[in-house]
Amino acid sequence: MLAAEVAAVELAATELTGPTSYAPWLTWLAVLLPVLVVLYYAAVTWWARRPARPRPTSSLDQARRAHLARLDEVEAAVGRAELSLRGAHQAISEIVRAFVTTVGPLDARPLTLEQLQVVGPQGLVDVVALVYPPEFAPPAQGEPAERLAPALADARALVSGWRP
Repeated sequence: MLAAEVAAVELAATELTGPTSYAPWLTWLAVLLPVLVVLYYAAVTWWARRPARPRPTSSLDQARRAHLARLDEVEAAVGRAELSLRGAHQAISEIVRAFVTTVGPLDARPLTLEQLQVVGPQGLVDVVALVYPPEFAPPAQGEPAERLAPALADARALVSGWRP
């Protein structure tokens, strides 16, 4: 029996080996790959983000002055009979839409009144709702004359009091 035990010990000594270690670069690779994936997603997210464009106060003041001057021109053109009432209402609508587009995040120029009521600022919606019927009214109708002064006043109030 002693011979069998000696043979078993010799057999066990030749078959059993100590634990095998991995190469050190594999450990670093296992750490580096998740870090690279996180950095990739962070870089893509940062690169593809929408840049915040704070509008300087001076450009807001310049836009405000320019659009108020255009409203004054419309009023003067109507007074000189160079512009029809319908044309004046169309011009007012275009001016306030252009102003909101210039100073705000919304492109209001192509939107209908119904679309503006959903996504537009309330002041713009009020002005456009006031000028909308006269924009499409027949020239002989008296209502556009009654709405011109309030439309100009509301348009000036919108442009003067706008806060982005």
